[in-house]
Amino acid sequence: MKGLLFGIVSVLVVTSVNAETATEVTEKKPVDHTKFCYYADVEYSAGAIMKQADSVMQCVKKEGSKDLVWKKHERNQL
Repeated sequence: MKGLLFGIVSVLVVTSVNAETATEVTEKKPVDHTKFCYYADVEYSAGAIMKQADSVMQCVKKEGSKDLVWKKHERNQL
């Protein structure tokens, strides 16, 4: 009887721990487009250059805005 009771309690504890872990993973960090460009949920600061598909992109300030955006990078742009 003690073994059965222990087994039931163990299952309940494991189930509650798994439920708590699942909720922690789904919480998202706030997004701030005035400080970062984003790609695949990773933050990139102004001036960052990366290859996206077949293009080279740069994180730059959008004209007339405080937001940072990805723009096609021209090699002699600097």
